[in-house]
Amino acid sequence: MNDFLKREWPFLIFLVIPLIIAFLVYPYMPEQVPTHWNTNGEIDRYSSKEFGTFFLPLLNIGLYILFILLPQLDPKRANYQKFASSYIFLRYTIHIFFILLFALIILTSLGYSIDIGLWISLGVAILFILLGNIMSRVRHNYFVGFKFPWTLANEDVWRKTHMLGSKLMVVGGVFALIGIFFTENNMRFIILMTGIFLPMVVTLIYSYLIFKKLNN
Repeated sequence: MNDFLKREWPFLIFLVIPLIIAFLVYPYMPEQVPTHWNTNGEIDRYSSKEFGTFFLPLLNIGLYILFILLPQLDPKRANYQKFASSYIFLRYTIHIFFILLFALIILTSLGYSIDIGLWISLGVAILFILLGNIMSRVRHNYFVGFKFPWTLANEDVWRKTHMLGSKLMVVGGVFALIGIFFTENNMRFIILMTGIFLPMVVTLIYSYLIFKKLNN
């Protein structure tokens, strides 16, 4: 138990602080909390006060539990030790991303003027770059990485796919990041989606071709 707390205490802080903030700001939150914005950065969906205030802190707690359980549930659980530091980095990155998203929603709800489209686009692009940097180190498993039928069926295909996919994610994230600063609204969204989905499509096709080549 002591080893667990020693290893996990930063994550526990990440979970507790947003939840405390949610309880503190709840009395000041509007009855309708903005939770979705269109490509022009305009609010197009609201949620209840309770959902808008507590959903992301509770989601982060749910993700924490999921991240703890996944290595135990995976038939390839032994491989997690081979990319343990990368898995911890992934967990930090995902939790911090949702904490920042929670902060944006709270500040916007309390009346602060924030270019939500800009900040979310920046967050997604940086998240993509950070995850791309570790993807080549992820070993064969059923929950983390490019989980295509061909990568799951063959470890060599897994390795080659992740080597390329890792680089493409970084390139795509940088492309999206640059585009964010030189465009606005709709074009910013298009560039962001291109930087995210194009690397995924290319990696998917490459993975299939490698699988077919190895089988032949």
